[in-house]
Amino acid sequence: MKIESSGYADMSAIAASMRNNLRIGGEPTVGPSGATAPSDGGSFASVLEKTALAASDLSREGREKADAVAAGRLDDLHGTMITMKEADISMKLVGSVRDKLLDAFHELWRINV
Repeated sequence: MKIESSGYADMSAIAASMRNNLRIGGEPTVGPSGATAPSDGGSFASVLEKTALAASDLSREGREKADAVAAGRLDDLHGTMITMKEADISMKLVGSVRDKLLDAFHELWRINV
């Protein structure tokens, strides 16, 4: 997401970015024989890795903006706070997904075969 010098962001670009970041492989396509083809979204591990890296990038961007505001190089406090909150939310999301995966793993581990 790029914030303009006026402090406002292009909302259509933000919406497109959010749609791209939240895509989890897309809908399966149906071939002529009725069989579903594998999606080009990649494996779950690659989607999870991309999401974690995006959250890390947002966190880094937020820290850089906060440092710039503290040093006086940037006067966009509102944009900085928005970026920091976005980074916080994305890191909480990654943590929640990690917790759910660990809960699922432990549940599978307890199953008696």
